[in-house]
Amino acid sequence: MMTAQAMQQLKLNASADHCSIAIHEIHALGAASDRFGAQRPWYEVLVRPHAVSDGTPGHFIDTLYSQRPMVDTDLEILERAMAWLRHRREPTRINVNVHPGTLTDPLFVRLALERHRETMQNGHSLCLELIEFGQCESKHSLVENAKKLQSAGILIALDDFGSRLNCFDLCAAGIVDILKIDTSVVCGLDRDPNQRAIVECIQTLARGLKARVIAEGVETRPQLDTLRQMEVNFAQGFFFHRPELLEI
Repeated sequence: MMTAQAMQQLKLNASADHCSIAIHEIHALGAASDRFGAQRPWYEVLVRPHAVSDGTPGHFIDTLYSQRPMVDTDLEILERAMAWLRHRREPTRINVNVHPGTLTDPLFVRLALERHRETMQNGHSLCLELIEFGQCESKHSLVENAKKLQSAGILIALDDFGSRLNCFDLCAAGIVDILKIDTSVVCGLDRDPNQRAIVECIQTLARGLKARVIAEGVETRPQLDTLRQMEVNFAQGFFFHRPELLEI
């Protein structure tokens, strides 16, 4: 098994030689407009590295970003995800994680638009999740490109919201369609009033932005029941099912 230290020393990429692609379903918890996926299957695309023991999927991505331009990794994962989507007969939405800095790259934006147009003909849809720990030096370029992607029908989500540095400036720029509540907030939601207060604040923010909310890391019925009581729109987690590996 490959350790995290050994992984740092190898030249890796996001091809099938080094990692698998998995999907994790996002469930609607109540009525929502079709624009946000209530009427179609909706999945998040996950990267699962091969032969990793004490490393994690997040560490694997960190290593890829440190070894080569982050846009190369994000493009590779996007291409693999869209290849799977092209073979789906049922109209489906997928979420693909990208570094915020990737949205400043003209090549990525152009290819994302092209792939979205190709799959949109079969009723498919793409959502780009901006990873929360990623920093971006050119927020102006990010915002302008995000608006271009949105105008073509691509949704923009903020991942792990409520965990670390949250991108309120991106919320203020009007480019956020979805806020994903971090697992660390959801885990004690049913018994911790402080965590419920955080979710209520995120809900209020989302309503003001005309955005939707996805709760990550749902593992128990009490968590799900609490989210429904709070009228959270969507949820994903092991309570529903574990990620399913794909051969792409």
